Amino acid sequence: MTDDKGRQAKRVAVENGVINPSGVAVMGAAPLYLALIPATTYLTKPDSIVQSLTHALIKLLPGVGTTSITSGRAIPALSALYLFWTFGASGAISAAGQAMGRAEGLDNDHPRKHVGKLEGLPLRLRSAHYALMENFPAFALAAALAQIISPTDPQIINLLGFHVIAKLLVHYPAYVSNVAVPRTFAHISATAALINICWTLAAAK
Repeated sequence: MTDDKGRQAKRVAVENGVINPSGVAVMGAAPLYLALIPATTYLTKPDSIVQSLTHALIKLLPGVGTTSITSGRAIPALSALYLFWTFGASGAISAAGQAMGRAEGLDNDHPRKHVGKLEGLPLRLRSAHYALMENFPAFALAAALAQIISPTDPQIINLLGFHVIAKLLVHYPAYVSNVAVPRTFAHISATAALINICWTLAAAK
C-alpha cells in the first residue's frame, strides 16, 4: 500500500513537471535576503569603502561632481549609470552574443526567434542581460522612494550604490564568466540592500 502511494505521488509530481522533488530545498535561500540586511547596513555606513566606491562611480558621469552628490542628485546619477548598463550596454552585448551563437549571425528581423538554441557564452550574455532587467524594477522603486523621502541620506545613497556595484561589478561579470557562487551572493546581497532601503524609509521618524 505504501509503495502504491509512493508511486502515485511520484506520478502526480511528474505530471506537474516535478522531476527532482529534492529541488524544493533551494527555497531555503529565501531567508538570506533578510539575513544579509544587517551586513548591508554595516558595509554602507557613512565614510565606508562602499561610499568611496559609490562616489567614484557617480563621478564617472560627465558634469557630475561632489556638489551633485551632496545636493540630492546622487540617486539620479546612479540611476543613469544603472539604466545605461542594464538596457544599453548589456543589451548590445546580449545581441552580440546572439550573433556569435548563429552561423548566420544576428537575425535582426526576428531577433528573439533563435534564443532557445543559444548555449555557452552567448546564452550567458543574454541571461546576464535579462537578469539585470528583471531586477531593475526593484531598484527603480527603491531609488524613487529614496529620492522622494530622503534624497541626501548618505547611508541610503550608499545602499543604492552597493546594489549597483554588486550587480554591475560582481553579478554581471560572474554571470558571464559562469562563476556561480559570487554571482549568487552578489544577487542576494544586492536585493537585501534594496529591501533594507525600503524598510529603513518606512521606519524613519
